[in-house]
Amino acid sequence: MSVQNGFLALLTQGAAYGSQLQSEFLARAAHRRQLNAGQVYSTLDRMVDQGLVQPAGTTDDGLPLYALTADGAAAAEEWLTSGPVDARPDWDEMQDQVLIAASLSGADAPAVVADYRAAFSERIRELSHDADSRAILAANRAAELGARAAIEWLDEVASTLTAHPDALLRARSPERPRRGRRPA
Repeated sequence: MSVQNGFLALLTQGAAYGSQLQSEFLARAAHRRQLNAGQVYSTLDRMVDQGLVQPAGTTDDGLPLYALTADGAAAAEEWLTSGPVDARPDWDEMQDQVLIAASLSGADAPAVVADYRAAFSERIRELSHDADSRAILAANRAAELGARAAIEWLDEVASTLTAHPDALLRARSPERPRRGRRPA
């Protein structure tokens, strides 16, 4: 889900084509090693079907552009201003959301960080009360350590955003990715 939301967030900067979104996503969420083209275009197709994006013409060389609909803009704004919707936040989704929000002007990255921090803190509290057996204890300890690591990383991001609010902002790259999906 974070790829879809990340694409919606990136489209707040204006219409883009698939490989451009892929390149921007990977540049901003640098912890991701790759995002395959099949995932990019199936995500875009699904977003069109869901009414979140719409065709927005083509580039000069015929690549299809996508732009946000009103529903897509609302979903992007929600994702860029608040943290996880799940009581058990996912590490990769957290990084995607925090890093992409911190890279876009108009996003509320400090609020996203604070919401994730609260969710991981709550997760630690839950885990400390659920240690009935040794097997559960071992699994809970692993989850607790993961949550503590997430909080430590979030604190570092929060500190950076406080000291240098624009440190992670990025404009859309003027460099054009080499590939793109040609219209059929």
